[in-house]
Amino acid sequence: MKRTKIFLALIAVFVVAMSCDEDFLEREPLDKISDSAVYNDEGYVESVLFRLYNYMPIGYPGRGQNGQQQGRNSHGFTSILDNNTDIAMTKSGWIESWRHIRPGNITPTNNPLDNWEELYEGIYLANLILSNLPDANLNEDFKARITAETRFIKAFQYFDLARRYGDVPIIREIQSLEDDLLVSRDPISDVYTYVDEEFTAAAAGLPSKADLPDSENGRATKEAAWAFNGRAQLFAKNYARSAELSKMVMDSGNHTLSSDYEALFQSHGGESEVIFEVLFDGVNKGHGMDRLMLPFSYRSDWGAQCNPTQEFVDSYEMTNGLPITDPASGYNPLKPYEGRDSRFHATVLYQGAEFIGRPMDVIFPDGLDAPLRTGLHSITGYYIRKFMDQSAPFGVGFGESKQSWKEMRLAEVLLNYAEAQNEAVGPDASVYTAVNMIRTRAGQPDLPAGLSKADMFDRIVHERKIELALEGHRFWDLKRWKMGVDVLNGNMFTGMKVLSVDPVTGEMELERYPIDFRPTTVYFERFDLFPIPQSEIEKNPNLLPQNSGY
Repeated sequence: MKRTKIFLALIAVFVVAMSCDEDFLEREPLDKISDSAVYNDEGYVESVLFRLYNYMPIGYPGRGQNGQQQGRNSHGFTSILDNNTDIAMTKSGWIESWRHIRPGNITPTNNPLDNWEELYEGIYLANLILSNLPDANLNEDFKARITAETRFIKAFQYFDLARRYGDVPIIREIQSLEDDLLVSRDPISDVYTYVDEEFTAAAAGLPSKADLPDSENGRATKEAAWAFNGRAQLFAKNYARSAELSKMVMDSGNHTLSSDYEALFQSHGGESEVIFEVLFDGVNKGHGMDRLMLPFSYRSDWGAQCNPTQEFVDSYEMTNGLPITDPASGYNPLKPYEGRDSRFHATVLYQGAEFIGRPMDVIFPDGLDAPLRTGLHSITGYYIRKFMDQSAPFGVGFGESKQSWKEMRLAEVLLNYAEAQNEAVGPDASVYTAVNMIRTRAGQPDLPAGLSKADMFDRIVHERKIELALEGHRFWDLKRWKMGVDVLNGNMFTGMKVLSVDPVTGEMELERYPIDFRPTTVYFERFDLFPIPQSEIEKNPNLLPQNSGY
């Protein structure tokens, strides 16, 4: 079997088929090919499967070559999900975050994060594959592998539907015109049960990470199925089941934490910590993270579309594990960036931070990357370092970035386990061990002993905010924890101006300021779920009632 890379999924099907069989030129034209021909040829079947993989999520912004979508489940063209939380903002008023999401303008007819149609397209394609494989004249082991991967992707589609919309229709098999197409919504508890069933069935037929050749990086494994199911059951509040699934990943021993947190997010695939990723080659499939997020002086036309807030910066502990508000922490407000959790330096660009051969200059008002200097500069005084490919940043265009999108990694599994186990049985030794593994990698001290269940939960909330920053988790966490109103609604977030730096002592003159030229963030309880799209209700009235508040 040929060596396969998932980023080749966007190449036309005929190219894949040609690489698989010398008799390609004798085949029927692909626009006329029959299902029987497709599903009796391994090359064709794989090409359909790789098309299905395009429905897995991508958290990077930007389009691929020639304006093509980088993935059918992309979070947005010019933004990232955490730009809609307390940890970061985008600077441009025309981006979906400022135009629709932060002002609270989400409605059944206006939701830039809606992907109901795309998710059901993926489910249809998955059901189509599953309906054709049983009778296909193919190797049984091959069919079992394709079936497992298809069910894995289908399970994720239903998880994503559940966390976005709550009750949704479960369509288990391919529908025909003879079926009743006006289906009703199934209870969210049933959806999560179905997700558990599908991920469990997928895991049984998938290879383990240890048996996956490097040429197949980006394809699903047993550990990925367990990990995603663990995440889904955490959202479902099935805590014991979630902890069980995450522990299966941990006990497999097939994934280890990377020794270099910063380098992990610049890598192009194959890191041991990563359990599932979407691969890019920058040619056939790419994204626009560098083009859209680099500071002004490095990318002067589109850059700086993600600006960390001062509130986020303040949330990083000191290296002794104490918050900066603790008098014993050693925090010096005149040297605010010294002695902080190492993940701060790997995630945020600030005054004096070394980046691509020189220190950042954000001194207000004339520094190269000073806040508010132009409409292309940061609105908070900070830029992001996480994800930025420092090996090749200059001249990178849309669709040319190739850092892989790491949708699932071991650090999340450890935090998922810690939260689920803490909810199920309390803060036992295994909860401490899981969180402390992540803190040790960051150079932070272990959690203090004797935490209550509530105290441990607060620690896990903090650890997720820091460890998983800008990866989209904060966006969903605030919804599932029902914290959106308290954290976001009516809050005016702030930035920091560095007015001067003493050349001898390094002490800074600082001025905190509100981001008051953008709308105050609006978040209502109803936003914990998205509305069912009005266009879908008009096609199928049985999707009513609409989600509460819309």
